[in-house]
Amino acid sequence: MKNSILVITLFYLGWTSIYSQGLLDELYFEEKEYTETVQSTFKMLRIGMFHSVETRKQGVLELSAYTRYWNIPEVDGQVIERNSFASDRMSARFGADLALTDKFTIGGGWASNGVLDGYFKHRIIQQSSGKKKIPVSITGLIGGSHRLENIENIPGDGSATSIYDTSVANTSINLENSFTAKTNVYAQLLIASKLDRSFSLQLSPTFIYRGSNRFQENPDAHFAIGLGGRYKTGKHTSLFSEYYWMPKSSALQNIETFGPFSLGMNWEVSKVQIQLFLTNTGNYAEDLVITETPVNFNFKDGNLFFGWNFIYVLHLKKK
Repeated sequence: MKNSILVITLFYLGWTSIYSQGLLDELYFEEKEYTETVQSTFKMLRIGMFHSVETRKQGVLELSAYTRYWNIPEVDGQVIERNSFASDRMSARFGADLALTDKFTIGGGWASNGVLDGYFKHRIIQQSSGKKKIPVSITGLIGGSHRLENIENIPGDGSATSIYDTSVANTSINLENSFTAKTNVYAQLLIASKLDRSFSLQLSPTFIYRGSNRFQENPDAHFAIGLGGRYKTGKHTSLFSEYYWMPKSSALQNIETFGPFSLGMNWEVSKVQIQLFLTNTGNYAEDLVITETPVNFNFKDGNLFFGWNFIYVLHLKKK
């Protein structure tokens, strides 16, 4: 009797194993026949300061408020300005982004430094797995910025300490006051891959054309390449970092500039998204950030900017 029970048990286990393996094989081949698009490579329209490969679903509207806080650097060891509040200076940008289709998003904003910016971007390729495996997502972006103020009377000392002082005009920008002279345009190819559930990486070749320059030695065309990444640390939190590199031949020649860098954290709760970060730039428009960052990323001489971005998401189109 015991032998019979043993034989039946072994037979049952063997049959179950074969049947289970058959189901696994069937599911595997079904998965291979099905293409699944990769979602939420970066979750937000921006990695931090710069655009991500993402476009929103049709009818989604984002309202945003960006801020920066910093101290005025010391000049020859002397403190030239101090405010009683937490920082010497602050700036802000208010913007809106709207998804016209699932693959096409437009947006724009106004900054307190008197700069308007806008863009539109279109998702060309979306990363996918399964039957049709595509390792990367690719999005094309065209944007620009326009300065509202007449800035033809500018001191030309090229001082890096004055570039973020609102009482002293920027030394690197246009001399004429025409619309085209005060307008810059740029184009980007955003190439990103979600390498696993937690880690995403993006490469951003960028071309910038400046409407005019105060100094003849400065080029009108600039080439740069950006690298950004996000690492998800929890269900609603993640870390991010960005850096843009520009060859010396493409950079401004009258003042020394550095590649913009940021390091920060994302916090996502329902319709609200908050970003906290440190950076070495006080500008907002991409073309200005990439070409006109005159201080390096460090904790000395007021070269560190603290920023936070607040984004509220509205769904104008019901599911």
